[in-house]
Amino acid sequence: RVRCCFGSKVPSRPLFTESMDPTAVTMPVPRGGAAAALEKPALAAATLSPQFVAGEAGWLDAYDASTWVRALGQFATKFPPPGSSSMMWHQFVHDSLLLPGTIFVLGAMAALIVPLVLLFCHPKWRSSTGGAPWAQFACACCITLTCLAATAFLTIHAHGESFSVSAQQLQRANGNVIVAASLAHALNSSGTAVVTDLMRLHTDCPPNVWKYLGESPDNIVAQVTGYIDEVQRLSHAFGNVPHQIAALQKRVASISVAVNWCLAVPWTIVLTSCGAIFLTLFIIEHSGRDCAKRCERCELPCLGLGCVAPAMFLVSIVASVELLLGILSSSFCLEPDEVSMSYARLAFGINSSEFSMTRYYIVGNGSNVALLHLERAENSIDSAIDWFRQYGDMISKTCPQWGAEGAAVVNLQNIQYSMNETRSLLAPGNIYPYYQIVVHGTLCGSLPPSLVGTACLQVLLALICLPALLCTASCTIDGLVDERSMVHGIHNFDLLAQDDKSDVEGPLD
Repeated sequence: RVRCCFGSKVPSRPLFTESMDPTAVTMPVPRGGAAAALEKPALAAATLSPQFVAGEAGWLDAYDASTWVRALGQFATKFPPPGSSSMMWHQFVHDSLLLPGTIFVLGAMAALIVPLVLLFCHPKWRSSTGGAPWAQFACACCITLTCLAATAFLTIHAHGESFSVSAQQLQRANGNVIVAASLAHALNSSGTAVVTDLMRLHTDCPPNVWKYLGESPDNIVAQVTGYIDEVQRLSHAFGNVPHQIAALQKRVASISVAVNWCLAVPWTIVLTSCGAIFLTLFIIEHSGRDCAKRCERCELPCLGLGCVAPAMFLVSIVASVELLLGILSSSFCLEPDEVSMSYARLAFGINSSEFSMTRYYIVGNGSNVALLHLERAENSIDSAIDWFRQYGDMISKTCPQWGAEGAAVVNLQNIQYSMNETRSLLAPGNIYPYYQIVVHGTLCGSLPPSLVGTACLQVLLALICLPALLCTASCTIDGLVDERSMVHGIHNFDLLAQDDKSDVEGPLD
């Protein structure tokens, strides 16, 4: 017998035995023909194997919400059930805005206050010797660069563990389902070809061969026809699953692009602002007296209002969005399996085969309809395989004009291969890891802490590092300008107006 279990291969022993003696047609035949002498199938067609009933589903991974998920979930209400109105979704998002909204308000206030402080309350920090505060500026640079490096590391880590991974896993899972559906069609085609070859025995073989076979060809045709029916039900069991997975994969891919932009843009903005500050300071340090005076007059409005303040505001917005996304996903991750099942119930229908398969794979309840139909199809085709193993060679010798023995062998081998491949693709050990990686491992595992950690570092950069770097750079520039003025002998003297220059007849003392 040919029995295909999870991960098994096609048996190495030959499918058909050695040639039988053609004189066997004179041997007595049991009532019912050759089919009555064959072994009964081990399982009735209507019986479901225990391995397809999720009693103790050993493939399931015990999920426990992490500390990050539980902490962030406190800032959101319960995840909306399927079929919720747009008002309920708006309320759900609104109730989750407390912490992100606070970050946004603080960022907006800081972006407004810092330039005003530099313009109207211009701080005059100096070093212990009265010169430019290089030590304070160097400390601000070290803190800012450390935060930038940590943000870059978390950004790369979050990119590798974000929705892009989920989109890739969904694409692979959808590919497996499509291949399984294609194999079901191949099983149907091979079974139909075997029935056609068996029906030709009526017309192509001598009467003595047909008398010896008795009712067995008709019985085998009935068995193969039952196999075809089960294969068709297997194809129908997949239903709309590939389209649903493909649609979900596209939505996740779109979210992945948005998240990647949110992760990359703040780091780029802060790095650009730091570069502008360093460039201005470089110009002051290596330029002449006139250029230094011009930079002194334009440094505050250019860097404060034109560069740093917008950067602080934009980084605060992005950090708030990332924090909001982490809170919303954590609300889902408090009970991910239950929420996933409720949305699958709405998408497929509670009595559908698609929902039955989803429940079997995700929570280990019910039965696997696809594997059930595959098992029944295998039971139906077993009789044909045994029949050809015993009588295939004999028929080819006593009925050479039939000529379909080779084609039938090929079709049965294709059936064996397709059944093994289909069973392997639909095995819980192959399907469930996709869900585990997408939901438990990424969405509810590494993504929330990555988003929150990145958002916290971005807030630190926007509200502390950039203002400190700007203020210390401004004080350093003032110190450099004062030093240049002392070197050129014009310290504490204002430039004369154009009308007063004509009254000066001698050099200044």
